[in-house]
Amino acid sequence: MQDNQTSLAKLQTSLQTEYQTAVQKFGSGYVDFLKQYPTLRKRDELINTAYEAVRKGGMSLVQIDNHFSKGASEWWIKVMLIDLLTFLGAMDSVTSYQVKGIAARIRQEYYHLTPSELTHFFYSFSMGDYGKLYAGRTVNPQDILIGLKEYMYHLYEQRAQYDSDQRKIKQEQDLEQSKREAVDFEQYKKLKGLPEDYKNPFEKVKEFIKKHQQESKRN
Repeated sequence: MQDNQTSLAKLQTSLQTEYQTAVQKFGSGYVDFLKQYPTLRKRDELINTAYEAVRKGGMSLVQIDNHFSKGASEWWIKVMLIDLLTFLGAMDSVTSYQVKGIAARIRQEYYHLTPSELTHFFYSFSMGDYGKLYAGRTVNPQDILIGLKEYMYHLYEQRAQYDSDQRKIKQEQDLEQSKREAVDFEQYKKLKGLPEDYKNPFEKVKEFIKKHQQESKRN
C-alpha cells in the first residue's frame, strides 16, 4: 500500500513538471484548453452520452495540434490515460512507454475525435462499457484500443443522428423564416410598383384554361 502511494506521489510530481514544460511549449492558451477539458477526476459534470459529446463539438485532435503545436493533443491524451489507469488501479502495472504509446496511437488513428468525444470514451471505459482492463501484474494496452474501436461504431451512429437532427432544425427554421417573409400578391404589386389591375400570371393561366374548357364544351 505504501509503495502504491509512493508511486502515485512520484507520478503527480512528474506530471506537474511535465505540465509546466507543456505550457512553455504550447503557450499560455494551453492552460485554458486543459481547464476546459479536465480529467474525469477533476470534472464538475460528466459527459454521460456519446450524443452529448458530439453536441459539444470543439476542435479535433489534429486541429488542436495545428492551433497550439505538434504534440499538444497527445500530451492531453496521456494525462487522460494516466487519470483513467490510476482510477482502475493499473498504474503500477503499466510503463511510461506503454502510456505514451497508447496516446500516440490514439492520436494517429483517431485524429478526428474531439476532446469531449474521447473524454466520454474514457468515462465509459471506466464504467466497464467497453471491456475490462486486467490490473494484475501486467496490462495489455490493446484492451483500451479495442474498447475505443468498439466505441467508435456507437459514436459514428450518434454523429449521424446529430447531423440529421441539425438538418431538421435548419429546415424548420428556414420554413418559419419564409413564412415570416412571405407577402400576398397585393403587397407584392406595391413592392414592385405594378399597376392595380395587374393580374397574377398564374391567375391568367387559370382563366385561359377555364375559358378554353368552356369553349370546348360548347363545341
